[in-house]
Amino acid sequence: MDFNSPHIHFSLKENLLENVMQKTPFGFSLINENYVFEFANQAWLDIVQKTKEDVLGKKIFDIFPETEDQLLSIFENVKKTKQPFYAPEHSVKLKRAGVLQDVFFNFVYQPIYSETGDLQYFATVVIEVTDLVEIRTKVKEEEERLRLATESSQTATWDLNLLTGEIVHSFFLSKIFGYEIEDKVSHKQFRSHLASEDQKQVVENAFQKALKIGTYQYEARIIDKNGNEKWVATNGKIFFDDDGKPVRMLGVLQDVTERKNTEILLQQSHHLLNTALDATKLGRFDMDFETQQKYNFSPRFLTILGYDADTETIDSHVFEKHIHPKFLDSRTEALLKAKETGDLFYQTKIILRDGKVKWIEIYGRLHDSYEGTKPFVSGTIRDITELKDFEKNISESEKKYRFLADAIPQIVWIGESDGRLTYFNKATMDYSGKDYNTFLSANGWLDIVHPDDRKENERLWYRSIKTKEPFFLEHRFRSKTNEYHWFLSRAFPELDENGAVKKWVGTSTDIDDMKKQEKLKNDFIKMANHELKTPVTTIKGYVQLLKKMRANSEDKFLVNSLNTIENQVNKLNSLIGDLLDISRMESGKLPLNKKDFSLVELVTETIEDIKASDDSHHINFELKHSSDIEVRADKERLTQVLNNLLTNAIKYSPAASNVDVELFTDGKCAIVSVRDYGIGIDSEELTKIFERFYRVSGDDEETFPGFGIGLFIVKDILDRHQGKIWVESKKDQGSKFYFSLPLHKN
Repeated sequence: MDFNSPHIHFSLKENLLENVMQKTPFGFSLINENYVFEFANQAWLDIVQKTKEDVLGKKIFDIFPETEDQLLSIFENVKKTKQPFYAPEHSVKLKRAGVLQDVFFNFVYQPIYSETGDLQYFATVVIEVTDLVEIRTKVKEEEERLRLATESSQTATWDLNLLTGEIVHSFFLSKIFGYEIEDKVSHKQFRSHLASEDQKQVVENAFQKALKIGTYQYEARIIDKNGNEKWVATNGKIFFDDDGKPVRMLGVLQDVTERKNTEILLQQSHHLLNTALDATKLGRFDMDFETQQKYNFSPRFLTILGYDADTETIDSHVFEKHIHPKFLDSRTEALLKAKETGDLFYQTKIILRDGKVKWIEIYGRLHDSYEGTKPFVSGTIRDITELKDFEKNISESEKKYRFLADAIPQIVWIGESDGRLTYFNKATMDYSGKDYNTFLSANGWLDIVHPDDRKENERLWYRSIKTKEPFFLEHRFRSKTNEYHWFLSRAFPELDENGAVKKWVGTSTDIDDMKKQEKLKNDFIKMANHELKTPVTTIKGYVQLLKKMRANSEDKFLVNSLNTIENQVNKLNSLIGDLLDISRMESGKLPLNKKDFSLVELVTETIEDIKASDDSHHINFELKHSSDIEVRADKERLTQVLNNLLTNAIKYSPAASNVDVELFTDGKCAIVSVRDYGIGIDSEELTKIFERFYRVSGDDEETFPGFGIGLFIVKDILDRHQGKIWVESKKDQGSKFYFSLPLHKN
């Protein structure tokens, strides 16, 4: 049909084509350029629920004013562009039967032009699809309800094409496998997350079974995209084509990790419970609380009572026949108490059929009646004969221990893990004249400690409690005659298998006589030091005078002899100085004259002094710092420290030729190290070298003379400067000594 023919209107009315258009199942109408209806078939009139008289010759917006806002812009745009307008499922507000409704149409607005190109008509083709849209809307609503239902139940849905491998799924499936909603995940990717063992043994078997029965079910582990192990459960159905070939599979999948873990834990708990019962050799039983009848005996229950669990059975009251007569009352009391507390517990002796006697322990929990049942006890029975024998032996051992502790003259005491003292032996009472309860009272033992020693006593004791380190202290105790004696107290922790303190066992030994002898020794050292100083100084002066007088002497023997005498006098003078320092240390009177100075200069000067007096070794000095290092300390004492370490390094490495010195900082400390390549120190000696009068042993003891007090003095000097000293060494590989000092704060 040529809609652009100038005789179109006449043609539609006069020829067969008009009849065709009238009978088409879709709505058709012609609207002129002024929006006036000139033709409308019956289908169109039925759609809008109008008659020809209502429509023909009238403007569309006069008839349907409610559509002007929607349709006018469409008509105008068709005029402008000269292009037809297609509007599938277009919603139009239309009043039908007096009610304004949302009606959906598939529209086509086709412009029709004359031969001169002028717009003559809008040909409209209309098919109402309201029912189709409503059906589709309902389907979407049902799909949304299904989606919400599955998501609320944490269920993912999937639809797999078995021919192409393509999968359509809810976003929750991606989430379970660790992907984001927008990620496109293939079926192959999902399968790759299955644990390899489960993929072969579970999933493949489930699929093969589904091919036979049509139902697809399994529970398996996956490793999601983030590396987390999960358990998933799948339920699906396979669809087959007419030839019986599987073509599609629909299903749901859930994350059941929490349930599976609970099941696994429950299985483990059951296993652990059975293992624990076997390991502890517990027998189990149930008992009617009112009649005392027992039932549900475990094999171990029968074994404890002396029966063969494989061949013998017992009646419900046989247990009572084995109870020792002396324990019937205690059993009755336990039953009465269980009625109040819900817990049944007692220990009793039983007599077996062969006359042997055992100790057993009964423990149970009383369960109230419910749904018509009687109250019952679920309990265990344990053979504690060995435990009772052990307790008896322990009690006898404790009596022996207390007897031995009371028999020795030393003070013996025991403390709990928190530091409370709970035991003192008889010697404590004999020395102090106090009664036992006084010592057991809170800090009652401090009453005999000298007032000047109490603070330090408490500090060191509670430090040991906190650190689990042994306790050592020399302090004074007041005797029953009000005299104070010096005691050496020592305590060591007794640890359990986990390293926790169970007890502290301590002793206090009277060292008063030793302290007095030590004082006499110190007094002698002071006197000897004073008496030796004058003759040594005199000898040194005469030697230096003789060296000046014979400086140019050709008598080499005389020159060497004077040098030897001077060196020995210097060593003797150094030893006398060390003895005096020890005396001062013990009295707390070692003087310190602290000032600010360069540690770099001190190290350099000390090394130069050593080189001047001993050229047997080359001393290498390396400063591992970009600038000077300043400390606040006693320069003479630190020179004494470094001098001691350097002379020791030379003395104990006679076969080597090098000594290395390093200076660097570490945080808030300056650190000096002195390394030699000599005899080294055995690991057992490393903890003793800073003790007074301790000397490192070599192959030839005569090679390394000295009193063994140098490092003792060095450690004390550094302690007084809040510094530290330590050593790294291996036998025959040399030693490396370090000492640290706080850096000076400006």
